[in-house]
Amino acid sequence: MGDASIRFYFSFRSPYAWFAAERLEAELGDLGVPIERIPIYPTPELFPNDPAAMPEKVAYLVQDVRRLARERGLTVRFPSGLDPDWSLSHAAFLGAQRQGAGHRFMLEAFRKRFGEGLDLGKDDVIADTARQAGLDPETILAAAHSDELRAEASEGWKRGRERDGIFGVPSFVCAGKLYWGQDRMHFLRNAVIRKSGGDA
Repeated sequence: MGDASIRFYFSFRSPYAWFAAERLEAELGDLGVPIERIPIYPTPELFPNDPAAMPEKVAYLVQDVRRLARERGLTVRFPSGLDPDWSLSHAAFLGAQRQGAGHRFMLEAFRKRFGEGLDLGKDDVIADTARQAGLDPETILAAAHSDELRAEASEGWKRGRERDGIFGVPSFVCAGKLYWGQDRMHFLRNAVIRKSGGDA
């Protein structure tokens, strides 16, 4: 198929991106299509989103995430409502990805945040995430504090909007088509199979 790759935009801020990450390999890993994992997070100037301004939305999100977690056999523990410094965890992911362990780190980071309710803006949490992913904590902490990688992570949201027209996470893009939401992965899967000549 043309543009034979999948771009997966995710953010450690989103529990829905967590659900997508947990199912990523099972849903899409056997298609023989490369998956590019792209970390993004909204910066206030580009995407102002203060959860305290919409308490009804937050209450619904908590209810919905608990319902989805139960369905998937996952345990959820919500972190504090304060946003940490998102550049650290997303830059750490980029460092892990450069070592070929991006997916492992991503899963462990999501589990720290939404399974254990921990703050991904703290060095000790990032270091423990690295250990759980089988990586050297000091190397990943250096990546987390790297000016180069933090700048790359902070540009992710803008690049995703300009290149693929994304407006939230999780988002998947393949062959110029956008699929938004963890509950749209099966549509993407079917599209890839159809374009490759399989049955779906």
